[in-house]
Amino acid sequence: MPVEPDFRLLFESAPGLYLVLTSDLQIVAVSDTYLRATMTRREDILHRNIFAVFPDNPDDPAATGVRNLRDSLERVVKSGQADTMAVQRYDIRRPDSEGEAFEERFWSPVNCPVHGPGGGVAYIIHRVEDVTDFVRLKQEGRERERVTEGLLARADQMESEIYLRSQQLGDANRQLRSANEDLERLYNQIAALMPQTGNRLSAAPKTLGEDAYQPAAHTDMLVRIGDLIAEYQRLEDQLRQSQKMEAMGRLAGGVAHDFNNILTVITGFADMVLSKLPEGEVAEHVREIDRAAMRAASLTHQLLTFSRKQILQPRVLDLNEVVRGMEGLLRRLIGDNISFVTALSGAICRIKADRGQLEQVIMNLAVNARDAMPNGGRLVLETRTVSAPPEPPFVHTEDSVPSGPWAMMSVSDTGHGMDAETVSHIFEPFFTTKEMGKGTGLGLSTVYGVIEQCGGKLAVESSPGQGSVFRVWIPMEATEAVRESVALPSGRRFSTTETILVVEDELPLRKLVCKVLADARYRVLEAANGQEAIILAAKSLKQVDLLITDVLMPGISGPDLMDKLRAVRPDLQVLFMSGYDRELLSQREQKETFHFLAKPFSPQTLLGAVAGMLHAGEGGASGGRYIESA
Repeated sequence: MPVEPDFRLLFESAPGLYLVLTSDLQIVAVSDTYLRATMTRREDILHRNIFAVFPDNPDDPAATGVRNLRDSLERVVKSGQADTMAVQRYDIRRPDSEGEAFEERFWSPVNCPVHGPGGGVAYIIHRVEDVTDFVRLKQEGRERERVTEGLLARADQMESEIYLRSQQLGDANRQLRSANEDLERLYNQIAALMPQTGNRLSAAPKTLGEDAYQPAAHTDMLVRIGDLIAEYQRLEDQLRQSQKMEAMGRLAGGVAHDFNNILTVITGFADMVLSKLPEGEVAEHVREIDRAAMRAASLTHQLLTFSRKQILQPRVLDLNEVVRGMEGLLRRLIGDNISFVTALSGAICRIKADRGQLEQVIMNLAVNARDAMPNGGRLVLETRTVSAPPEPPFVHTEDSVPSGPWAMMSVSDTGHGMDAETVSHIFEPFFTTKEMGKGTGLGLSTVYGVIEQCGGKLAVESSPGQGSVFRVWIPMEATEAVRESVALPSGRRFSTTETILVVEDELPLRKLVCKVLADARYRVLEAANGQEAIILAAKSLKQVDLLITDVLMPGISGPDLMDKLRAVRPDLQVLFMSGYDRELLSQREQKETFHFLAKPFSPQTLLGAVAGMLHAGEGGASGGRYIESA
């Protein structure tokens, strides 16, 4: 009997690349040649969807192999007709042993239907030819043709380009000779300008004639240019120093702001406890707490001065008169072993400054000089007027000098002096060269802050064993100016039937202020922020006689809250309480009516300020009013 052929064996051994799919695209048979071409194994692909086995290359966003093949197979199923596809790029994934990378491949596919007994498509024979080598050869041929065409086109242009380049080279040589002549003239002009301008080039040099100067030697020019570079390096170092001081000032101001809130709570509740305690040991302990808090408040005052956030009361003062008023105190502070000399200007040195802060500057500089001469020496305090400060290395954020007369004050000593490294740090808060317990390191920081707020300039000259000279320049004022501060009322009591709206985001401080006012029988409304205050005011703003608010709060600041409420109640009186945020108030203090209570403050100061505003008839005055803390 004839032997039946093994059709599966024949199919799998066929030399072509064949794949048999069901109508739902499951692989049911595959030729050995197809397996070798696609680097797959029969057991890994049978009975799996063709696109699960052969996905698109994920590294090729433009891959279309899956989409094109799927469209062709669907056409075969629907039409029952064979479908011949154009040459396709369909990358093949390498096996696990070779890293599963995709390999670029090109195929020429034909999909033929196999109809079942019912006439429908039962199977699809997917036959492909691997045409990768042919496509690559074709691509290489096109590339060679492109290169050849490019070379031919380039050859046609070379002759004209060579001619053009020769013309350009001639032009370049002529321009180079002209540039050398211009450079020589510029060099000679710089050589002539250098002796006139010292280490700096003139901002607007005059045009010099050919015979107006003698050229400087090349070596001398190099030295002068080196000096010029050194000058700009010095300015760059000064800028870095001023930026560092500015950053430290922001940090110090922020610390002082938070600390002032805490100190206000400590001193406020300590005063309230003292008012209810009988005299004795416990009362004395509470007084010590209060004294320690006030010493801490003095430190925060100096920090705020250094950071230029302190609220000042500037007035036009005669610098000579201020120095004369302090001369007796300074002589007692300096001691008998130091010769103290004052050399005051014969002209009136009228400046605008806070008198207390200016006295603090003079005191700190004099005491610093005294401490630098433990074995005695000479201290000279001098004042005079100048048209403008010279050009020393200012301890300042800017080098520009406004026009107009300036008052200069210098404090010089014959002490041990300082090296350059020490001088670069002396104005930083808490930096000190004194022994432990001999200083806080805030004296010169305070000097720096006060002079900055006065719009002045500050310079230091010192070297080891040669003493030190501190110079201060402050712009002079042409006319007298008066700025009053609120006089707190005496201890007499007023009728307290008014309503006060208190806005403070710090809960302990808000509780203290509200309790002090409530104990004084005021009607108190409290809000934790500006938004809450606006909601309260919408209900009862007509009954509010006074707004007491912090300056800086989350969301709506104190000045912005004042603006919003006064849009409804123009006559609303406002009392700001803060030890900080001078900038938020300075732009309003000339056109708005408000009062300011500096932190930390005592309950008595708070009540005095409130009574002064509600009962002293000052509500119609214009401009900010300042109330000193007690």
